[in-house]
Amino acid sequence: MSEKLDDNAEAFLREMVASEHFSGVVLVTSRERTVHKRAYGPSGKVQPNRTDRRLHVGSLTKQFTAVAIMQLVETGAIKLDEPINALLPETYRARIWSEISLSHLLTHTSGIPDYAVVREYYDVVDGWAFSATIDGMIREAMGSPLNFAPGARFQYSNIGFTLLGKIIEHGTGRRYGDYIRQELLDPLGMADSEIHDEGFRSRPDDAPGLRWDDSACGHVADDIVSLPVTPADGGLVTTADDFARWVSVYRRMALPELTKPSLERMLQPVVPIDATRWPGRDLRGPACYGFGVMRSGDLIMHEGSIVGFRSYFIYSLNDDLLIAVFSNNTANDVFRIAAGLFGLYDRA
Repeated sequence: MSEKLDDNAEAFLREMVASEHFSGVVLVTSRERTVHKRAYGPSGKVQPNRTDRRLHVGSLTKQFTAVAIMQLVETGAIKLDEPINALLPETYRARIWSEISLSHLLTHTSGIPDYAVVREYYDVVDGWAFSATIDGMIREAMGSPLNFAPGARFQYSNIGFTLLGKIIEHGTGRRYGDYIRQELLDPLGMADSEIHDEGFRSRPDDAPGLRWDDSACGHVADDIVSLPVTPADGGLVTTADDFARWVSVYRRMALPELTKPSLERMLQPVVPIDATRWPGRDLRGPACYGFGVMRSGDLIMHEGSIVGFRSYFIYSLNDDLLIAVFSNNTANDVFRIAAGLFGLYDRA
C-alpha cells in the first residue's frame, strides 16, 4: 500500500469528508505520474480504507463490455450494424427487436426499457442478479413495447449491456467474466480485478458497501433496495492502481487484439446524453455518449452506482490527466468530487 499527497487535492477532499462523509479511494495521475493517491473513511466497523482495497465500480464496467464487443467486431465475428436478433441466443430473440442493432445497445439508443428496481421473480442478493433473475429480466423486456424507435434518442438502459454480455457469451462460448479476465484484465496486468459473477468470492480485505446514516452518526452497511446489477453492466471489482492500468489503453490507444481505429470508433461521440439526468457533464463541450463511455471534448468519463458503492472517472486525452473517485458510501456525490478535483488540475 502506498499513498501520495497533493496539498490542493487533500484540502478539497477533506472538505468532502466533512460535508458529505466521503469514504473511499481517490487517484489523480498526470502524464503517468501519481499526483494524489489516498484512502478516506472506514472499510467496515473498525478498519480504515486503504489505497489497495478492491471496490465495486458499477457501470464503469460498461467500457470493458464495449471493448470486448469491439474485439469481436474486429475479428469479423459480429458487425456493429448487425441486428441483435442475429447475435443473441435463439431463446432471447424478440420480434419487437428486429430493428435494433449492436450499436444501438452500445449507445443506449435501442429503446428497450430498463429493468425495474423490484419484480416478483427477482432473486437479488446485495443488489446482484444472476441466472434465473437475468433470464426473467430479458424475457420481460422481450414482451415490453420499446420506449421509442431504435436510434431515435438516448435513454440509459442497463439491460442493453446485459444483452451485450449474452452476445459475448454466445459468440465466444465463454462466460462473460472469463472472457473479460482472459482478454482484457490478464493482458493488462490487472491482477486485482475481476467480474462479480455467480461464482464470485470476495476477498477478506475487499471494501464493504456502506451508506451514511444520520441517525447513527456513522457509516452503516448499505441495505437500501436499488436497481440490481448484472455482470456485463456493472460487475467490475477493481483497485485504483488496476484502473490506472486500464486507462493506459486510452493513453496509448493500444490494446492486445484491438487496433487503434477500433478504439477510436468506440470513443467517437454518437448521441447527446440526457442532461436532466446528468447535469453539468459538459466540462469541455457538449456531453455525448460513445460506446460504453461518456465524452465531452477530449474527456472520457463514466459513473458507477450500485448497492454500497459509487464511482466516477474523468480522463483527459489531451492532458493525460486521470481523476478516479471510488466510494464505498452511497451518500457521496462522486461527480461533484471528481469534477472538483478536475477543476484543480484542468489546464484548458
